[in-house]
Amino acid sequence: MAFTQQNVNYAADYSRAMADAYPYISYFGEIWGANNANLYKPGMGSTMYIPSLTTSGARATDRDQVTGTFNRNWNNSLQAVSLEMDREWDTLVDPMDMDETDMVATIANVTKAFTEQQKVPEMDAYLASKLYSFCTPDTTSLTSSTILNKWDSYLEAMANARANRDRLCAYMTPAVYRVLKQAAGLTRYVDLGTSDGNVNRRIACLDGVTIREVPAELMKSAYDFDEGWTPKSNAVQINMIIVDPEAVAAPVKYEVAMMSEPTAQSKGKYLYYERYYYGAFKLNNRAGGIIVNVAAS
Repeated sequence: MAFTQQNVNYAADYSRAMADAYPYISYFGEIWGANNANLYKPGMGSTMYIPSLTTSGARATDRDQVTGTFNRNWNNSLQAVSLEMDREWDTLVDPMDMDETDMVATIANVTKAFTEQQKVPEMDAYLASKLYSFCTPDTTSLTSSTILNKWDSYLEAMANARANRDRLCAYMTPAVYRVLKQAAGLTRYVDLGTSDGNVNRRIACLDGVTIREVPAELMKSAYDFDEGWTPKSNAVQINMIIVDPEAVAAPVKYEVAMMSEPTAQSKGKYLYYERYYYGAFKLNNRAGGIIVNVAAS
């Protein structure tokens, strides 16, 4: 998001614990942590290669003779892809700021805030926009009376594409998640006798598919990444993404973080520098493992 430098807030008597509002973790952890993130082959420059294999089918056995010749019945291929996101961030921290903020403005706290509020959300926003670009989005409106029928049609299509149901993850905005909870025909069972009066209406899994609720601001079709991440003016709202994490590769090729002690060159300040280089790609032979629903433009 856009950033405007403001004066440091000093606190003489203030809690050492820094309580940032709504700290972020990755909403797309299943994809960033999938096996495919470690299977790519480094190439020249920003190019990487994603390997895949195909084979011929089996044939009937002739028990009475050995005829013909043995052949190589497999092929391998390398899908060349290019990383896009070569990112860096740095900051200075003055020892006096550390002291006069009651040790709130330490390198550890500042970098934690950057990771939770900027780095991880940026990566998630980028990934959502890439998943949008990997398929032809569906613009069917999702209402309480239609969402389950549409859900079933999505899962049917993915089953026909041989996507593994047990691996599927559905990422949806809070608005769509609310519609799903209100879906006509969705049966809920609430046992107040064993829950101490606590009613849990959370839907964590439906038909074997893991469900993740993702903030709407991280579910846009296009972003401006000049500094931070800002949705483009013509961006489309993504309502829901259903994906097999094994249909996507999301590698981080290079990641480094360094800190320098106060020196004359930094005028007595601590200097922190971080760089990370990442991307996201669909696997051509598993393209059926991605379905996206968006708001009609």
